[in-house]
Amino acid sequence: MRRLIVRKKIGVLAVVISFLLACTAAAQESSPWSINTSPLPAPTGFVNDYAGVIDAATKQQLETKLQTLKETTNPSVEIAIAIVKTTGERQIFDYSLAVARGWKIGTKEDDNPSALLLVAIDDRKYFTQVSKDLEDELPDGVVGSLQRQFLVPEFRKGNYGKGISDTVDAYIATIQGKSTNTPKTQPTAIPKQSIGGFSIFGIFCCAVIILIVLVIIFSRSKRGPSKGDRDRWGGGGFGGSGGGSALPWVIGGLLGGTSGGSSSSDWGSSSDSGGGWGGFGGGGDFGGGGSGGDW
Repeated sequence: MRRLIVRKKIGVLAVVISFLLACTAAAQESSPWSINTSPLPAPTGFVNDYAGVIDAATKQQLETKLQTLKETTNPSVEIAIAIVKTTGERQIFDYSLAVARGWKIGTKEDDNPSALLLVAIDDRKYFTQVSKDLEDELPDGVVGSLQRQFLVPEFRKGNYGKGISDTVDAYIATIQGKSTNTPKTQPTAIPKQSIGGFSIFGIFCCAVIILIVLVIIFSRSKRGPSKGDRDRWGGGGFGGSGGGSALPWVIGGLLGGTSGGSSSSDWGSSSDSGGGWGGFGGGGDFGGGGSGGDW
């Protein structure tokens, strides 16, 4: 009896497994491989480590380098990094090309230089896809030489973060050395006109405040302070001893904020002007240029 029950359970389990396998095969057939669709999830930054081989500090350094490269080149150069355990049955060339196109690395402009460095750890393979508009700065031969010089030796030691970082540094130096484009420039601030170290705007504000204060003083001298005034200014008005005077702080702030120091309009602004991750530019103009290998 027990054997019969066990056999029935095994039979049911076999049916379930067969059903799941059939569903998986059907799902794969309904979503065929496309060289224009990324097999990886949407990127969350310039560096996407799906194998967990780069430490947080190195990842942040790479993010900063690549963000700076994008912001200081004209046209903007976008370089992405993807690290996976394996590309499965796909050749790393096809896999990396699908990721580069699917992620739409590069801008939507006609001139959209970009690149993707993809590494498959378990396969021990790497490939850098270079867009059509970056091939002049990073031709295939140069890319292959830089990878063999900087990436391969460190990868053989297991130093994946250093190998990738050194290779990216070499790419950036090569791009900047060969590029004939002018870097992006920040808008020049218009100098404020000043008289004797004080801005005209600051002097005007002080004059208006002084005029208002004089009007208040003369009006108060005729009818005396009201109860509301005593409540607002601590019982002594502007010159009373109850709460002190706020006027010197107002005037000092105006003069100090407009006479060559930081403007009051800068208060509360963040010192980090880089902003957060905004995604790639929507390009993806990759024609198969680049180079790769193994270690």
